[in-house]
Amino acid sequence: MKSLSIAITISGQRLFALALISLTLYACQRESLYINRESVLSGASLSSRDNSSDGKKDLQILFVTNRDGNDEIYAMNIDGSGQARLTDNSTADGHPVWSPDGQQIVFVSSVDGNKEIYIMNANGTGLRNLTSTPNADEVNPDWSANGRGIVFSSNRDGNWEIYVANSGGNQLTRLTENTFTDDWPVASPDGSKIAFHSTRGNTGTDVYVMNADGSNVVQLANTPALDQMPTWSPDGSKIAFMSTRDGNAEIYVMNANGTEQMNITHSPVSSDGRPAWSRIQNKIAFMSTRNGNLEIYLMNGDGSNQIRLTNNTIVDDFPNIK
Repeated sequence: MKSLSIAITISGQRLFALALISLTLYACQRESLYINRESVLSGASLSSRDNSSDGKKDLQILFVTNRDGNDEIYAMNIDGSGQARLTDNSTADGHPVWSPDGQQIVFVSSVDGNKEIYIMNANGTGLRNLTSTPNADEVNPDWSANGRGIVFSSNRDGNWEIYVANSGGNQLTRLTENTFTDDWPVASPDGSKIAFHSTRGNTGTDVYVMNADGSNVVQLANTPALDQMPTWSPDGSKIAFMSTRDGNAEIYVMNANGTEQMNITHSPVSSDGRPAWSRIQNKIAFMSTRNGNLEIYLMNGDGSNQIRLTNNTIVDDFPNIK
């Protein structure tokens, strides 16, 4: 795992010092994602089982677990039931994200030795490599609002920058270009903005927002602590993120312009992180150590009604909710 601090890796070294996840390197354009720089070659698909008729496409929450010996992608119902495995590979798979229509999943896999961006159908079939860059790592993907593009972080040009590719993988453009680390990009619901975290503020990691073409970068969270892993509310008016400003990792929510930042988890004896706001409902899935090991939880967008969805002795991580 290439990281500038301790992170939850896709390889299973699960040191949950979420307060130190400053640069999780496991790691959209607007409506026009027909971009103009270098091409991205299509690559070989991963192996998978035939899940086409077993109802997995109807599950609502994705997550990563090592319950089978390495990191694989699972899906479950919103109440934690019906947990089903979607990937079946000898190497690690992680950071799954539903497409806006819920029909596809973008994720990261190291099946080719380095970390690449893959896309598969919602039931685990139809896997294909989107990026195919053997000399670099591509991590932390998200879909554009219209489902035509994928925004992600890559070190293909030497340091970690944010890129966007069309969903076919044959068009690519670089959105950020500086000497710092830009990572964890997430597209706003209307497609006009991308939130991300970066080290460019020289205070650890901070949350920023920019236009979908990479212009007009604005810092939203600016504390000496780590502020990272942003996710948009369904209407685009708010952003949830992880912060260590209270001495441990908690989930905060702020207005989309950075005002009114507030802690919504209030779990001082544990670490809470990786919030994922649903695109269609006011629910946030997140991970927490509050019961002794890393599990998936769900809460309302204001932090109320926090419930545990997974319950076992292994690690469940990287939730994403339709």
